[in-house]
Amino acid sequence: MVVTAQSSDGSDVRILARGNFSLGAGGLVNLLLALAVVTLGLAGLLAWRGYWPVLLIAVVQIVLVTWILARAWEQAWVAEEIVIGPQRIEITHQRHKRKRHCELETAWAVVELRQPPVAWYEPRVVLRSRGLRAELGQFLTLEERKQLVAYLRRAIAQHSAMQGANRI
Repeated sequence: MVVTAQSSDGSDVRILARGNFSLGAGGLVNLLLALAVVTLGLAGLLAWRGYWPVLLIAVVQIVLVTWILARAWEQAWVAEEIVIGPQRIEITHQRHKRKRHCELETAWAVVELRQPPVAWYEPRVVLRSRGLRAELGQFLTLEERKQLVAYLRRAIAQHSAMQGANRI
């Protein structure tokens, strides 16, 4: 999801890009509980009939599936906030509890939608300015990346010293 907003005085444009993950914490807990109840119920029936190693395997499976889904859920909560002002572009990339911050000069910024060397990979959004570069929206779909490029180009064009360099 990519949304944009402009400051009240019109000088700054704020672009927020977020990952698409519809399962909240409560939904994840409910899913894991349902999996555990079904798995342990079936394994308990088999253990009661004498196949007790199945119960051990079921417990290991539940622990492994819980760990995998928790890691996937944690990694999916990613966001990038891009604030484009007259002097600089501030990029804050947040993945779960970790944050990275980057600043680029607006006047020399160029937005590129780079095609990867391997044909079946998605194009990458790269923002460059004076030798520095930042890759944006790695977690977005192709349509959302194109939307991000359009928002970035529109916002940077207001302050850019390189009007002709921001090609589509």
